[in-house]
Amino acid sequence: MPPRQAAYLLDILRSVEAIQAYIAGQTHDEFLKDAKTQDAVLRRFLVAGEAAARLTPETCAEFPAIPFPKIVGMRNRVVHDYGNVDFEIVWETVQTHLPLLLKELQQFFAERGEA
Repeated sequence: MPPRQAAYLLDILRSVEAIQAYIAGQTHDEFLKDAKTQDAVLRRFLVAGEAAARLTPETCAEFPAIPFPKIVGMRNRVVHDYGNVDFEIVWETVQTHLPLLLKELQQFFAERGEA
């Protein structure tokens, strides 16, 4: 894999790790009331989405379990519809989908002896 592609994947991994750190110990209700954490999480979704948008089809094909188009879609939603972000969907994404993404990317970098 070209180094630049691996760097984009690392950007996504680091963003997921940051999101999990931001919400660690928070309940659903606490998250919904915490504008600072919401902003931090959205920022990391932007970073992950930008990185995912730069991945080649070949790189994406190496990770069939990761829905890269949805990551880009989340970024687009945040950027273009910022005032109407549904934080219920953000919470659900963080709780349900990010653990799989984290596992896949951690495994990839562990196999490469990185991260």
